[in-house]
Formats: sequence, C-alpha cells, structure tokens
Amino acid sequence: MNFINPQTDYEQIVGKLNSDSLPLWGIMSAQHMLEHLLLVINIGIGKFQVEVVTPEDKLPRTKAFLMSDKPMPREFKAPYIPENDTMPLHYPNFETAKQKLKAGLETFYALYAQNPDAVFPHPVFGVCNAQEWEMIQRKHFTHHFAQFGLL
Repeated sequence: MNFINPQTDYEQIVGKLNSDSLPLWGIMSAQHMLEHLLLVINIGIGKFQVEVVTPEDKLPRTKAFLMSDKPMPREFKAPYIPENDTMPLHYPNFETAKQKLKAGLETFYALYAQNPDAVFPHPVFGVCNAQEWEMIQRKHFTHHFAQFGLL
C-alpha cells in the first residue's frame, strides 16, 4: 500500500476536512482526530514519555508489521485511548487544532533532520528510530485520513 507523506501531503488533504466532518468508523470528531495525530507526533519527538506495552518478545513482529506495506487495521485500538470514549480536547476549536498539528509536523521533521540518530519509544512498536517514526506517521496519517474519507 502507498502511504501518504504527512510532510508534503498534509495541507492538501486536511484542506478537505471540516469541523463537522464525520468518520466512516469510530467515535472521534474531526478535532479529536487532529489532536490524536498531534499526540503521536509529540510522542515521536520525545515531548511525552510513554511506556512500551508490547512484550519484548513480540517487538520484532510488531516492527516487521510497522515496516511492511500493510495498513493499520480499521478498528485498531491504541493502548492509551479510553475504551468507548475519546481523549479530552486540548484546543478551543478545530482551526487551532489544525494549526497546532501543522506546527507539530514541522517540529517532527526538523528534529529528525537535525538529529537523525534520535530514538524515542512508541507504546506499541517500542523504541523507534527516525525511519521507524517516519513510517509510524505515514501509516497513522493514512489510517485517520481514510477514516474521515479524505483519501
């Protein structure tokens, strides 16, 4: 599967999203989805420390999935998301969330351009390097933009 490149495709794709856009599956609002994408960006730049919940012996298999051309499953449930609920919103409105996500993407790509050897843990995929974090973002953005019918 071809995954989008958030660095180059974000503006064009997110331009199709509105504050009242509804998901094809799941319970997130458009703003929840943007803030969720930003949360994972922030994990990927070390802004938030997370616990790796995948057992050590399962990490090679999860990393193999990560680096494959297989998309994220439609109903994938992140271990830090409440069951049958959404995370609280942090920004006052959709437009602010959209701009914060754009800024977060810029920070993400700048950090790895300046620090190509940086590594940060992901709760499912374990400690990830720049290439792995890039794939996380590609798969994650593709997954949620498809969720909202943007692809």
